[in-house]
Amino acid sequence: MKFALALLAVHVFAAASPVVEVAGIRDPELKAYRTMVKGLDAFDRERAHAPQAGLRFLLRPAAPGESLEGLTLTISGDTVSLPVALAADGGFVLPRSQAALADRAELVLNKKRDSYRWRPDVRSPGVPANARRLGDLRLQCAVQWAIDREALTPQARGALEASGGPCHSPLAHTGFEAPQPLRAAWLREGARREALPVNRQRNRRFTPPLADGGWSDDAVVEFDYAS
Repeated sequence: MKFALALLAVHVFAAASPVVEVAGIRDPELKAYRTMVKGLDAFDRERAHAPQAGLRFLLRPAAPGESLEGLTLTISGDTVSLPVALAADGGFVLPRSQAALADRAELVLNKKRDSYRWRPDVRSPGVPANARRLGDLRLQCAVQWAIDREALTPQARGALEASGGPCHSPLAHTGFEAPQPLRAAWLREGARREALPVNRQRNRRFTPPLADGGWSDDAVVEFDYAS
């Protein structure tokens, strides 16, 4: 039973998470700023995986036909309203604000509910565009888990944490999105090279061995894009 719950929790965790709202109206279902800050805390706590890395969050349309044009993001509370700059690719850096925490602020978009999804993006300098550093992915997983764990049922959360969590358990298979559809993905460190699982239905998704201590943080995932 616990194993089944763990698999369910991994499935929920691996999916991108929504930042939701309509036109500045406060709504208890919105992503709380205090919850997102837990991701910033995890980034600081786990920085040893990627000491030179930076953290952004990326917004992506949840359905075909949506675009990033005209999208705005605000940290909004009863007394706090902090605009968050969005890059052309939907990326943003989440600022820390004690005032927003005290005001129980939310992340508010100006678009229809559930029309956009978010994910963290951790990048170390010097990594090629067609590759990802394993330590960056481990740190990115820690950020995502710190934010998403509260959305799981206590049973699913307990099952995952009992096995070490989705970033540290060999039972957890956490997927990541490549920039383009993949033919294959490889994990390389020195002369060692190993093929990684690629989801054939969602062919941008690859699954690195986050919990395998036999691969250092400096190992690199290399993408072979589909033509």
